Amino acid sequence: MKKNIVEIYALAVCFFTVACFVVVLGMTAWNVVELSAPEFTINNSTYEAHLTDENYRRWLIQRNQYRSEDYKPPEGAELTQSRETNWQQEIRSEQRGALQSLIQNIIILVIDLLVFIGHWVIARRSRESLS
Repeated sequence: MKKNIVEIYALAVCFFTVACFVVVLGMTAWNVVELSAPEFTINNSTYEAHLTDENYRRWLIQRNQYRSEDYKPPEGAELTQSRETNWQQEIRSEQRGALQSLIQNIIILVIDLLVFIGHWVIARRSRESLS
């Protein structure tokens, strides 16, 4: 009877780790999309702000209106250059965040796998000792 409880415990842990594995695997897949297509995963307001110079100008004003009332955004070629530079920074930031999350998820997947294997062995040995 005692060994049966050990087997049930080990199989319950295996079930839980499989559920965790599936969830984290889905998150990991999203991180891969973020890394490979950051323009797709970047938030909509940031994306729309960088579509045109006029959108970017409004975005800069909104962002800076609380810092200084006499803020004046750049104009002309300087505005375009600022928008393009900022867009590249946003893309790099999106990719960096995705890479950080990907590494975290890989660590969780490895730990999950180790816990699963350990408890699968416990369950198997418990079952074999009952026979």
